[in-house]
Amino acid sequence: MSLRTRMLLLALLPTTLVAVLLATVFLLHAIDNLEQGLRTRGAAISRQTAATAEFGIFSGQRDSLWLLTESALRIDPDAVGVAIIDAQGAIMARSGALSPSGWPALGRIEGRRIGPDVLLFAEPVRRSTVPVDDIYAGAEVWRAAESKVIGHVVVELSLQEVSRKSKWLIAAGLSIAMLGAVLGAWLARRIARAVTDPLLEANEVVARIGEGDMTARMAAESAGPLRSLAGGINDMAERIGVTQEDLRARVAVATLDLLREKEAAEHATIAKSHFLAAASHDLRQPLHALGLFVSGLSQSDAARHEPRLVAHIQSAVDTLQNLLDAILDISRLDGGNLIPKIGSFPLGRVLDRLADDLSLLAEQKGLQLKLRTTRVWVHSDQQIVERILLNLVGNALRYTRAGGVLVSCRRRRGVVRVEVWDTGEGIPEHARDEIFEEYVQLGNPERDREKGLGLGLAICRRLAALLAIPLGVRSRSGRGSVFWVELPLVQPGAPGGSPDGAMPQPGHVADSARISGTVLVVDGDALVRTGMEQAIVGWGGSVVLAANREEALRHCRQSRQPPDLIICNLRLAGPVGGIALAQQLQHEFGNMPVLLVSADVSEEAQAAARGSGFALLKEPVPPGRLRAALQHLLAGR
Repeated sequence: MSLRTRMLLLALLPTTLVAVLLATVFLLHAIDNLEQGLRTRGAAISRQTAATAEFGIFSGQRDSLWLLTESALRIDPDAVGVAIIDAQGAIMARSGALSPSGWPALGRIEGRRIGPDVLLFAEPVRRSTVPVDDIYAGAEVWRAAESKVIGHVVVELSLQEVSRKSKWLIAAGLSIAMLGAVLGAWLARRIARAVTDPLLEANEVVARIGEGDMTARMAAESAGPLRSLAGGINDMAERIGVTQEDLRARVAVATLDLLREKEAAEHATIAKSHFLAAASHDLRQPLHALGLFVSGLSQSDAARHEPRLVAHIQSAVDTLQNLLDAILDISRLDGGNLIPKIGSFPLGRVLDRLADDLSLLAEQKGLQLKLRTTRVWVHSDQQIVERILLNLVGNALRYTRAGGVLVSCRRRRGVVRVEVWDTGEGIPEHARDEIFEEYVQLGNPERDREKGLGLGLAICRRLAALLAIPLGVRSRSGRGSVFWVELPLVQPGAPGGSPDGAMPQPGHVADSARISGTVLVVDGDALVRTGMEQAIVGWGGSVVLAANREEALRHCRQSRQPPDLIICNLRLAGPVGGIALAQQLQHEFGNMPVLLVSADVSEEAQAAARGSGFALLKEPVPPGRLRAALQHLLAGR
């Protein structure tokens, strides 16, 4: 029900209920009075007639008795019949229409119904004479003489007039009740309208204000007794309007500031990306040349006199290369530049590579490295999974002083959980989320590079989020830690597998083998060319150097025999890149093997190399990997 209907009912129901109750009480009382008055009159007529009929009955004068009945009949208009009966029950006189058949045993009867509309009254006629000679006999003799019944007076009164008056009273009472209800409804409606109309208007105004219409106001002159409420709502709306305008102005200013900050952040992100791209290229090339120089230095006479110095230089180069790779990996992951290549592959192949790559590190630290191989196939990016596990196992070996590291696999409901167990010192509970942040290392306040850079777990978390796979840790202080990652299972040999690649990993080739043949090195960086020359000559090969396309073509055309292998930078000065130059040299001088090197680690560069079919190594290239790649390509020539 609406508010107006509820207010109307609230005002109308009490008044209507009171009016009905009052009318009912009044009607019942009036009707009872009518019938009681009829009974009183009937009793009076019967008693009066009985008192005057004693002599007539005793003397047997029927005419006088008839006159008495006629007189009694005329006394009350509701009287329908009067009769005088002797002691034997014989009617001595009667007037009016009587119903003797409906009479009960006569005695004193005061208003008994003998029909739907007739009341019967009967009064005994008693003999009241007292013997003269016994006047002093006492009250008992007088009562005995008085109690003798010599007849009865019977009076019948009609209830029709009482019924008619009762109906009239009921009609009048109902009319009065209806009139009172109508008047009450009218008053209730007036009162309800005086209250509900302003309330409804206030509700509408508040709703409009809630929808943003700050011009909504209540008419104070029509609010009646709620004028103060209307004034309060109007004042509230005005204040809200002022506040909203102020808020809008503040929001506009804040939005403008946020847009400026967003643009500044975007420019900073772009600048950061450009800086990292430039740093990736500009730092990797001299670092690549430095690695080659250190490799050449390790084979020189100076290395035999200062082996520790050369080892320290090599360690510094390796640390610098690892730091640069980790920072660039973080940048690529944060920038969304790494797109996973999802496929199916055997997990055991990844674990075998981990054993090959990390067994030497475990042996150097005197730790046991156990990898329980498995035959399950998983559906994910093989290279990213291998990178995650390599970081987890490497961290476990780095932070474990005694005991060993165990890598195990557990199947559970469509996934396989790869767990890396170690016997290290464990991780406190409060630091188990913190260790996945950048540059966070526990137990290394002096930032010892031997314990890593604090980026491995941060990279693992980003790589796991990229693959949408869970990564977690369990640990107990003093009892070691368990890092785990879950991978979705597939059936062995499922389609979409990621192949190992046509070229085997260069690190698997024996480093002790020497190379033979002529290598054409095309690179725009003089340090890189010099380092390549020193390293390749030290490995037993011969080198032809070229800084650009023109020099490479000139050397090949002037030489009696084309080079046995081409090492070409992906980026060269001029309009022709390394891939196009290598393809031109192959077309002109024969299908010689090509090895691309590049400091560009973007997906576009890798996709271009894969499309050409040439092998690609990312600078800085470790000398051992470079030598293994040259041995493989020259052997397959």
